[in-house]
Amino acid sequence: MNNPIQKWEYTVIQETIFPLNPLRITVESEDKELVDVLQGRTVLGTLNYLGEMGWELVTVTTGLEKNSQVFYFKRLITTHS
Repeated sequence: MNNPIQKWEYTVIQETIFPLNPLRITVESEDKELVDVLQGRTVLGTLNYLGEMGWELVTVTTGLEKNSQVFYFKRLITTHS
């Protein structure tokens, strides 16, 4: 019995938290469509949206700027037979 190899895709988002309004963020990513969808959402709104789209948060690190965080997500690539 052959078990298929799971394949993953990844996305990285850097969010900069505004000092005067810590619930609002700016989003940077190589996925420009994702940036358009997420821009201006709260951090919680961003996480909920990506969860609904099948993305799983892998880790969070501090960005190069003190008020930024980098979020790494993955999701299973599904192929149809």
